[in-house]
Amino acid sequence: MFFIRNFSYTNSVPRFDMPTSSNLNLFWCSGSMAGIAMSIQLISGIICSMDYIGFINTELGLTHHLVAGPGPLLDNFSIELLRFMHLWGASLLFVCLFIHMGRGLYYCSYSKNPIMWSLGVVIYVAIMAEAFMGYLLPWHQMSYWAGVVISSIFLSLPLFGPHLYSYLLGSYDFGSSIISRVFVVHVVFGFIILFLIILHLVSLHKIGSSDSFNSSDSYSDSIYFHNLYTRKDLFVWLFVILITLVLTCYNPWLTSCKENFMIPNSLSTPTNIKPEWYFLPFYAILRSIENKIGGLLAVVLVLFLFWLPSPSWMTGFNSSFRRLVFWFISYSFIFLGVLGSMDPTGLCQLMSILSNFILCISLFFLKLYDYLLFLAMDD
Repeated sequence: MFFIRNFSYTNSVPRFDMPTSSNLNLFWCSGSMAGIAMSIQLISGIICSMDYIGFINTELGLTHHLVAGPGPLLDNFSIELLRFMHLWGASLLFVCLFIHMGRGLYYCSYSKNPIMWSLGVVIYVAIMAEAFMGYLLPWHQMSYWAGVVISSIFLSLPLFGPHLYSYLLGSYDFGSSIISRVFVVHVVFGFIILFLIILHLVSLHKIGSSDSFNSSDSYSDSIYFHNLYTRKDLFVWLFVILITLVLTCYNPWLTSCKENFMIPNSLSTPTNIKPEWYFLPFYAILRSIENKIGGLLAVVLVLFLFWLPSPSWMTGFNSSFRRLVFWFISYSFIFLGVLGSMDPTGLCQLMSILSNFILCISLFFLKLYDYLLFLAMDD
């Protein structure tokens, strides 16, 4: 619900304010940070898409690889700057998303508004799909083999797997015909994510936000959103934009590996195929199980346990047990990311299985604790 406040008749622009809890800490700005990071991605992506040139199997593309680095051939410096902002913006977006989701998990936000939490998980999965499609578009050695690995999962699906594989790729192998399809879906997916974010915000304004005290009524000591939280959001917006510009101008290829500067070669497999850092935990889970379907089911299980909401808004979030389980979840996820960046040795595979097991068990006991606490309070 919104409240309109007009301070005087001379003020021609009314303020649309929402009653908000007065005890929100800085972690509640993470959603706003993710929003401005997503805005940077949308604006830079739309402009870059106007100058994207498919250059597969062309001498011009080869020259560009040798001179300017990986990626599509673009026309001028301003477009290149936007492309680098788009590259770093993806990393900053996932940093904001991880902080935002971690805050929701720590403060039991998933139990107050299950619809908003479910939309948030759907947005996260959609952004992961969007980021992976964007990772394929530069068409370098690492992105090619990352596409080969992920597309092979569709091929391994029973019954309709081979037909789905050939339909998605447009051929019987992962080649140049897939890039035009990925590019179109990548652009369209951005607007789908924008629509989901709007639904996420509508759900937030309908039910209201949780707070750092996790009280049963977040409006019991409420204040208007403007101007305290508006100033905080403006500050974090400027901070995100500044960090993006600094990283873009300082070292745009900081997170890139040497395979990102090589032409795709289907006859030469990289020694250690690995995606961008924000995919590494799930990549470690996929790689830890020999069966591709088993690895996919393990990833789905983690996402399901993370999504699973509680039946009621809990008040025991600050218990020692919940804090301990939360840090088990956090460290297991980070450790999976470290393992995903390492060579696929037997020890690494064993540690990935163990870390994934700890992650799933921790998520399960966290949600089970909420259910048991709800039953105890209901009695």
